[in-house]
Amino acid sequence: MSTDSKAQFRFIEARCLSLSPINVRKTGGDNGIEQLAELIAAEGILQNLDVYECEGGEGKKKTTHAVVAGGRRWRALQLLIRQKRIRPEFAVPCLIVSYERAVQISLAENSGREPMHPADEFEAFRQLVDAGQSIEDVAARFGVTPLVVQRRLKLASVAPAFVELYRKGKLTLEHLMAFAVTDDHARQQEVWESLKSHDRHPGTIRRALTEHEISAREPLARFVGLKAYEKAGGAVRRDLFQQDDDGVMLDSELVRKLALQKLEAHAEKVRAEGVAWVEVRPDWEYSDRAQFGRVRTKLRPATEAEQAQIDALNARRGELDVQIEAAGEDEEKYDALSEQIETVENEIQAIDDAREVEDPAQKSCAGAVVTIGRDGKVQVERDLLKPEDAKRLARCRKDMTSAPKAPREHSAALARRLNAQRTLALQAVLAERADVAVTALTHRLVLQSFPQYALSRDSVVRIDAHNAALGAHAEELASSKAHAALQARRESLESALPKDAEQLFAWLLGQSQSDVLGLLAFCVAQSADGVTDDERPESVDELARAAGLDMREWWSATAANYFASVPKSRVLEIVRETVSPEAASTLTKLKKDALTKAAEAKVAGTGWLPALLRNVA
Repeated sequence: MSTDSKAQFRFIEARCLSLSPINVRKTGGDNGIEQLAELIAAEGILQNLDVYECEGGEGKKKTTHAVVAGGRRWRALQLLIRQKRIRPEFAVPCLIVSYERAVQISLAENSGREPMHPADEFEAFRQLVDAGQSIEDVAARFGVTPLVVQRRLKLASVAPAFVELYRKGKLTLEHLMAFAVTDDHARQQEVWESLKSHDRHPGTIRRALTEHEISAREPLARFVGLKAYEKAGGAVRRDLFQQDDDGVMLDSELVRKLALQKLEAHAEKVRAEGVAWVEVRPDWEYSDRAQFGRVRTKLRPATEAEQAQIDALNARRGELDVQIEAAGEDEEKYDALSEQIETVENEIQAIDDAREVEDPAQKSCAGAVVTIGRDGKVQVERDLLKPEDAKRLARCRKDMTSAPKAPREHSAALARRLNAQRTLALQAVLAERADVAVTALTHRLVLQSFPQYALSRDSVVRIDAHNAALGAHAEELASSKAHAALQARRESLESALPKDAEQLFAWLLGQSQSDVLGLLAFCVAQSADGVTDDERPESVDELARAAGLDMREWWSATAANYFASVPKSRVLEIVRETVSPEAASTLTKLKKDALTKAAEAKVAGTGWLPALLRNVA
């Protein structure tokens, strides 16, 4: 051990320090370490540690210096290192003493000393600066960095009423740090009084004080740029208590003005391309995007070679349909034939994909929205249809009864699976809507009873109450939310029904009208059948809207139930529309299996639905 009696002041890395075994404080050394660590994280080391040099190293890590005074500060530093809030190389101010004086110093350090309250330290620093000392002088005097002094002065500038509450233990250091985002004492008091007592958290206070500010990290601020904002006269505030803070733009109106100007410049370039219309929208969420239609594609006439392929494939599909009907209970044969059918459908789909072209009528009135992406860069959403144009074009399509059949978006097999999911969910919703069930039942009976409707007997409800043709999809549907809801409803009703069928009519006469209607709703719901390979089940749309069906509550796209069954180009298109073009571009080189799983993860939680499962207006 060193016997040099001359003390030296030096900054030593935290990893080189260990707690000396001769430190006299043996009890209570861990008390309040978390609070002390928070103070050090915010303010730095306010007082140097007393250490002595270790010959050959101390402890398991063979550190070079042992702490004889300042053990609690050392423990707090170790906690911060474990939490990865400071690096092991963190510079700690230390006074190096001889080993002979170490025990005496430890005793003097820990005997009869009441630690100074942090608020007193804030005031002391402010008094020194008010007396004329520079921040650098104060930092050098106490062995801390100028940033620590600036932080302490910032805390000292909080309204005295809140500092006093902190002294009394009614507020935490985090509360003062939140208040310190502004020097306006009146604003601090206004926010405090506006919050209910249970909501006076540091985070809530900070958000309330900065509600009209924009972080430089937000996409809008990144798009404008800090230099351009400051050049335009905008003020910037930097939070001394936030690590790696990029600043806060205080004039949100100026930020939006600059963003609009910059977006307009990009919009002019898009207008020069000859699109029908261009809008500038700094904010462009998924809900905004969902209000617009998209230019659809149509099938160009097939070439002779393509038509020959299509005819051959359709003929093969017909043969397979006959064979699958004859398969009966032979599950192995049924599965093999199903795979062949899917292969044929995929080949037909591939030909149709090659024939797809943009609908000229829609393209002529389509426009674009110029907005800001999540990366803070300009983003142009093209081929959009305004809501009124989308509705007008939809009416035109409906009126053109002689028009050729629109191109399929999904294979027939996938369309049947999706319609089965929708049918089961519709049944679950309809079972709870007796008013809609009675209307649907009446609709069905009127269509069958009045000759004037002989050519329009289109109803999704089947009066014979046969269950919908869901058996082929039973395995997939068994784990659905709709299946569980219907099963629970069935069990509830069955528990109240009489056991003997001969007693059922008399029992129904004795029930309240609401109970009878509830039972009727369940039975009508069971007969609803929308399972088809048609991608435009309009009768189902009408009933679904009336019942308030929202498929986002019952189904979400996964790799297994959707993405694996559509072309790779369609998967990428969905990610592009739902998430961002950048997200889609990162997936382009993935193989199909990896792509479908990645798409599932990215689209999860967005509420995206294929058009087939949306309730068409």
